[in-house]
Amino acid sequence: MLLMIPGPTEIDERVIRAMARQMIDHRSDEFRALMKSVVEKSRKIFEANSSDIYILTASGTGGVEAAASNLTQPGDKVLILSAGLFAERMAEAFAAYGANVVKHPLENGQGPNPVAVKKLLETHPDTAIVGFPFNETSTGIISRDVKEIGRICREHGALLVVDAVTAVGGVRVPVDEYNIDVCVAGTQKCLATPPGLALVTVSKRAWEKIEQKKLRPPYFDLVKYRHFMERWETPFTPAVTLFWAFDEALNIIFEYGYERWLARHAAGAAGLYAGLRTYGLEFYAGPGFESPIVAAMHIPPGLTDTAIRETMKKKYGILISGGLAHYKGKMFRIANIGLITRDKVVNTIFALGKTLKSLGMDVDVSAAVENTERELDRNWPS
Repeated sequence: MLLMIPGPTEIDERVIRAMARQMIDHRSDEFRALMKSVVEKSRKIFEANSSDIYILTASGTGGVEAAASNLTQPGDKVLILSAGLFAERMAEAFAAYGANVVKHPLENGQGPNPVAVKKLLETHPDTAIVGFPFNETSTGIISRDVKEIGRICREHGALLVVDAVTAVGGVRVPVDEYNIDVCVAGTQKCLATPPGLALVTVSKRAWEKIEQKKLRPPYFDLVKYRHFMERWETPFTPAVTLFWAFDEALNIIFEYGYERWLARHAAGAAGLYAGLRTYGLEFYAGPGFESPIVAAMHIPPGLTDTAIRETMKKKYGILISGGLAHYKGKMFRIANIGLITRDKVVNTIFALGKTLKSLGMDVDVSAAVENTERELDRNWPS
């Protein structure tokens, strides 16, 4: 089965083999060397020179909760910019730890707008934290102005928390350059590793706020993680097998070349969108905000997401996603993450076209495939 879903992603055979070994003591020199290796490679992915990096045995959602639970003082005003479900989940996490959450819905398929953020911070000058997903997986919307938003947040004295679970490894997420105070990533998306590890970066400004908290969460206590990281350990038993897997996945990325890895995602997106547009599909994302990591499309009139997805799965062996929560039944999504190849993109466009045609849509499959291949040839890294 070809996974064209927004995680978990397919993983390399080398990553699978890396996990097939006997356990080691997580307080041993062997594990400390592994932890150091993973953190130092992750630092290159985040382009983090001054921010600290922690690896939690948790999902990406656990990483978001770690950010909320370590940063939030009761009554803190937290501004959440929402373009979909994962922003809503971020709002829930901060609210659960006593924040006064102000949600700002983003309309017309837009990502966060720096001008709007500046006005919101002027309207709410006591805002302590601004948060949003870098890539909103539920609606296929990418944030294009994170750097400028980070500058504005710094100017207004607000911390910036970014859910980059599906963005890291697919696009550049330079946390220091963008003034991201806490950034959360997951391993099971564009980093092509099994699920179960969350990556959390913490800036010096974020540490100042974290250290003010007297009561921190017992498991996600980042101060405790910082203390144990002084000797390259975790405070609790880590998922050792996943650390091996992640280390090998990072080896593969750097052997390929990280810039080429990002360029491959960009090329895959160019090909994918060329084919989807040929079919006349309507995206949730507005022009310029189409995610290169996951495309989210409205269901064509007269069809259902179930019919599309089941035909793709049963007839062509390709798994794509439907909508989540209140988007369920309203969209279908196709991902472009991790071990993406030309053949995967072309085969997906071909299978989708055949599926739509079998369900009664008048689409030109040959033209879509040609347009996809043209964009892949034009953009694929050498």
